[in-house]
Amino acid sequence: MARIKHRKVLLPKRERTRAQIMSAALRLFAVKDAGETSIAEVSAEAEVANGTFYNYFKTKEELLEASALALAEALVEKSAQLIPEITDGAERMAYGGMTFLKKAREDMNWGWALIRVAAAAPRMSEILRAQPLKDMQKAVKAGKFIIESEEAALGLYIGALHYGIRNILEGRAKKYSHDIELIALVLRAYGLSGKASNNVSQKAFDRVWAVK
Repeated sequence: MARIKHRKVLLPKRERTRAQIMSAALRLFAVKDAGETSIAEVSAEAEVANGTFYNYFKTKEELLEASALALAEALVEKSAQLIPEITDGAERMAYGGMTFLKKAREDMNWGWALIRVAAAAPRMSEILRAQPLKDMQKAVKAGKFIIESEEAALGLYIGALHYGIRNILEGRAKKYSHDIELIALVLRAYGLSGKASNNVSQKAFDRVWAVK
């Protein structure tokens, strides 16, 4: 029987070059504040001319927005795919938050890039808040959460994740129990009992880490 040779599928050159620039930018953002990183530095890291950069991104702000999308959208989508059958809003928020904390533990470069891009790209907050807002509203409707201000509650959730990721990156949260306690504290602030918060957070941790 003749053997079938599988060809490696390559992206079109334009897409490859854009991906090359994006990858270079994210490598730099992992070690330097995004707002302080110059287009010349990104071009040099990507091994392309400055003029080539402008063929793909008109400004650094456009690059930052694309970086924000690349960093957050894939993980948000992965989190949503992990819990499609779960309808409980509190559990969905716990799973979503735990997914981000796990990613930071597994890929510190991603974590630093996320933190630094978030500080320079307003679009990042729009991406990060969309799904938690839906889940929060679902939990409120079900009587699980008692929330007077959605904006304040979302700020608490996203702020806690931001601080938790920094704790992980800076070595202050070596014990994985940090992640469970962090999510449980947020759920408790929303009105869940201490026992329920701990159970939901532990369940989210176990499920997220069971996925390779």
